[in-house]
Parts: sequence; structure tokens; C-alpha cells
Amino acid sequence: MSRSGMSNMAKGNTSKSAVGITTALSFCLMANLAPLMTFPAVVPEVSLAWNLSATESGWIGGIYFAGYAAAVPVLASATDRYDGRWIVAGSSLLGAAAGLAFAVLANDFWLALIFRFLSGIALAGVHMPGLKLITERTKGAEQARGTAIYTSIYAVGSAGSFLLAGAVDAVFGWQVMFHVAGAIPLLGILAIARLSPVERSPAPAGPTLAFGHVVRNRPFMAYVFGFAGNTWEVFGIRVWFVACLAWSLSLPGNELDLPNLAVIGGLASLAGVPVSIAVAELATKWRRSRVIVATCLISVVVCIALAATVGSSIAVVLTLLVLLQITSFADVGALSSGAVALSDPARRGAALAVYAFAGFTTGFLGPVTIGFAIDWFGGPASRSGWTAAFLVMAIGSLAAGIAVWFARHNDRTIDDQAVDGDAL
Repeated sequence: MSRSGMSNMAKGNTSKSAVGITTALSFCLMANLAPLMTFPAVVPEVSLAWNLSATESGWIGGIYFAGYAAAVPVLASATDRYDGRWIVAGSSLLGAAAGLAFAVLANDFWLALIFRFLSGIALAGVHMPGLKLITERTKGAEQARGTAIYTSIYAVGSAGSFLLAGAVDAVFGWQVMFHVAGAIPLLGILAIARLSPVERSPAPAGPTLAFGHVVRNRPFMAYVFGFAGNTWEVFGIRVWFVACLAWSLSLPGNELDLPNLAVIGGLASLAGVPVSIAVAELATKWRRSRVIVATCLISVVVCIALAATVGSSIAVVLTLLVLLQITSFADVGALSSGAVALSDPARRGAALAVYAFAGFTTGFLGPVTIGFAIDWFGGPASRSGWTAAFLVMAIGSLAAGIAVWFARHNDRTIDDQAVDGDAL
């Protein structure tokens, strides 16, 4: 066989292997995301049963991401020194334990807060460590594509969480729904068992939690700030989507025969996945910063449109709510693949830890701040409260667009790294 034929065969085998790796880790992530949107999916019912204010609901909805942010610096950076498969498997077990404990024991604000916090810690040991497992096993264009797909799968998992919650709630009630979603992370362990060990890069010198080198990488940090703005808006709309839609439907003249509202939220989240993958692909062909900034500006416009029209025709509000689910998530794949390309491979676990910590800190602060704004400007039964909510959401994409714009001179660096990876 000719050398070119052998090279093509090797590339084909590598491509198949990359697909299998990305598929296994994407399934693991989806399984661990099952509990993610269970509380936001039934906010109106649980708030009534537990007598929660909008601020308290925002805390329970956002504390999950606080748990993630608190744990991810340790768990993601640990993958630079230890086999990430064990970290992901152990975190999947913790996720199931915390989810089932919530289902069995939580009956008020404080218990819900504790178990949701633990669930967030569990996801921190799956999400970015899983991404690190992909980057250890792929290179070049396969790595960029696998990163974008895995990142976009987050939307599939959160949408699936919404859909699962809505379907089980409609048939069996929200209490049973929490039991079902709590057990599903155990499936993630089966996916991890399919991965074989790989030759790992030498562990970096210095203490485990040394992030100075990462923080001094200014191009990378621009994408960190971009992701932080992105998650402020993404988690803001996902936590408050069902509550806003339920209030809109309760207004005179807005009666509309819809399926379970959590199902609507799940389908809206799911619609963001192909858009995010498409935007990530566009970013590899055009100027990445321009693609991301344009996407951010579109999302800001949608937020402002919602702030101006909330409380009006349900057809307009529902359309804009769905559109915001899509536009808020559209740039997440392009942001993540850009950040991976700009990070130091020897410290990629630490870099992903910083990236995730920043994003999920704002993922926690966004829903909480929005809940506070709703209460401050009139409550969840007022138009002024929801107007304030969407203006607060818009801050996320505005900040993300500004951050990435300042990193626009590094687009060439990202593209060159992808080409270098293909040559390998």
C-alpha cells in the first residue's frame, strides 16, 4: 500500500476513534445533567408548596452553579496529575447520591439549597474533566470539533433535563420526577468504563492549584470573561423561563393550550444545540471574534425586545423566550474551542478549571440577581419585575461581546494551532 493510502487509513481510524470518544463522554455528560433543570422546570409548583419568594427560588436555581464553581478549581485541575476517568466516575456517583437525597429529604428552602449545592459539585467533576479527557485523546480539527460538540451537548443535557422533568411531572407529579432524575447520573459510570487509558503529559511542576500561569495568559482570559458573560445569560433564562411563561399565560387574553411548560423549555433549549455547533463551525472559517461578537449582539437585542414586550401578546413573548434560549447558547461552542486552543496543553486542566470557575460563578450569580431584580421591581406577578429581569440578563452577552472583541487579534493564533494539530 502507498504511503498516502496508509496515511488516509490512519486518519480514518483516528476519526472513528475520535467519534467514539466524543460520543461516550457526551453521553456521560448528558446523564449527569439529568438533575440540572429539574427545579427550574417546576418552580411554580414547588414555590407554592414550599412558600418560596422569587429571591429564594433564584437561590435554589442558582446554588447548583455555586457548587460547581466552588469545586471545579480542584476537580478540573486535578486532571493534570491524575487519571480523569476516576474523577468523572466518582463525581457521577456523587451526583446520583445528591439527586436522590434531594428527592427523598428536601422539603424546604435550606435542605433544597444543600442538596442542589452538592449536585453542582458533582457536575464540576464531570463537565470540564470530561472535556480534558477528549483533548487528551484527540488532536487538531478532530479536537476542535469534539470540543464544540461536547460543549454543545450541554444544551442537549439541560434540554433533556427539562423534557424529562416535564414528562414525568405531567404523569406522576414533581416528587417522582426528582427521584427519576436523581438516579440517572449512574449511567455516566458505564460510559466512562468504555474509555481506555492514554499516555499522559508529565504533570506540571508546582502546587496543584497554581493558576498564575493561566491567569497571565491574556488571550485565554479574554475568552474566560466571554464565557462568564455567556453563562450569566444562559442560566438566567433557563432558570426563569418556565416561571416567566407561566406568568404570561396567566394574564387576561393570553390563554393558550400548551403542553407541559417544562417540555416547552426543554425543546427551546434543544434548539440551541445545532445553532451552537453551526456557529462554532463558522468561527473556524471566518474571524472567530467577529462571529462571537455578532452572536452576542443578537442576543442582547432579543433581551431588550423581551424587556419591552413582556406582559403583552403571548405569541410575541413565547417566540422571544424561545429565541433567547437559542441566541444565549449559540456562541458557547465557539467560545470553548477558542479557549482550548489558546490554553497551554501542559496546564489545560488548570485552564479549564479557571474557565469553568468564572463561567459557573456567573451562572450562579445570574439567576440569583435576576430573582432579586424581579422582587425589587414589583415581584413575579408584575410586568416591571420581568422587564428588569430581561435587562439584567442582557448584561451577560454585552459583557461577553466586549471581552472577545478585545481578543480579536488572536484569531490567527487559534487558526494556526488548529492547522498545527492537523499536521500532527
